[in-house]
Amino acid sequence: MKHDFRLAHTFALVVLLSQYAVAAEPFYQADDIFPPAEPNGMHVHASAIVVCPNGDLLACWYANGEPLNDPRFYTEDRDKHDNVQIMGSRKARGSDEWEEPFVMNDTFGTSDNNPTMAIDHEGRLWLFHTTMLAAPEWTWGGSIIQYKISSDYDQPGTPVWSKSSLLLPRPSGMDKVLATVEEALADPMFEEKYGASVAQAKPFVKVLQKRLGEIRLQRIGWMPRAHPLIRSDGTLVLPLSNENFDIPMMALTSDGGETWTYSDPVPAIGMIQPSLVEFPDGKIDAYFRNGDRRLRIKRSTSTDGGLTWSPPELTDRLHPGGGVEVLLLKSGNLALVSNNKEKKPRDKLAISISTDQGRTWKWTRQLEDTPGGRFDYPSITQADDGTIHVSYSWNLRTIKHAEFNEEWVQQKND
Repeated sequence: MKHDFRLAHTFALVVLLSQYAVAAEPFYQADDIFPPAEPNGMHVHASAIVVCPNGDLLACWYANGEPLNDPRFYTEDRDKHDNVQIMGSRKARGSDEWEEPFVMNDTFGTSDNNPTMAIDHEGRLWLFHTTMLAAPEWTWGGSIIQYKISSDYDQPGTPVWSKSSLLLPRPSGMDKVLATVEEALADPMFEEKYGASVAQAKPFVKVLQKRLGEIRLQRIGWMPRAHPLIRSDGTLVLPLSNENFDIPMMALTSDGGETWTYSDPVPAIGMIQPSLVEFPDGKIDAYFRNGDRRLRIKRSTSTDGGLTWSPPELTDRLHPGGGVEVLLLKSGNLALVSNNKEKKPRDKLAISISTDQGRTWKWTRQLEDTPGGRFDYPSITQADDGTIHVSYSWNLRTIKHAEFNEEWVQQKND
């Protein structure tokens, strides 16, 4: 009987793979997760999207909640109001509608921002986000990380959280990164190599070195943005960057968040919000939002599971300083979602696909291209049937969701 079961299982797998191998018809469709807020009303931004084990889609973002009856809770920047909270919505498998948005988490009296999610190999849902300690006077640099875990989230509304905790990284090696950059300032090729003039970089390095003396600035200011990577061995790797130093680092856990290991910092400054992808050989690439004035996305590589990182290199992908995300597709190709232009506004958003792990990009298809608009902070995932799902901020008024297949991207090269 055991032998017969294996034969049946093998046959079913062959049939499934053969069906997937047949080229599908290109398709694309998009919807708003909720009706757009009124202009200058609620500030909506920074989404993440995942496919649940039951096939449902789950999205989260941050947005202003109910007004608080105290002027101390408000500032000119709506995303830093103290009523900003983490919101969520679900689109059940087979449904055409997203459910009414619900609160994923809300820390009363302060601003919750930059959420991201992942589903690990045990089917647990993880939510990470930052909470600003002293907005509006001290915003991103005063943030701490909260995270929650749920094994009960396949019903409408807020997941049932089984664990809630803080993540307060203890970095090591940022002094070495700054010392390396300071030494490089003497290189006559500095500007060509680092994308900044010595006149710009030198005072910035001095400021960062001074900040190193304040331990609190190393422990807080860490921000997530892109999806955590669930490594092939089940380890969760959370990509982070510190807003007080503009230096990225990864946090790793293999025991459900009971203990954490921290990578060496990526050996460079001026980079934030890494997005990670693991290839079949175990190599992990990180793609970074950055301020390099050559206006290209940067990439670094790890060959030890994300513990150490190579000096970043410049890719050929256009970059106006917006968020990016990468994903290894089921076909083996690499997808990148980014604002494919050099200067603001972020009114173009595209998906690019590479067949050679990001060395070249064979296809690019526009998701948005409306002059003067704002479409940014994309999040990308893929369902078992090959459908690619992307969520992103639409003019800071709603979260837009686009779904399409790889054939649609390959149908036209913008």
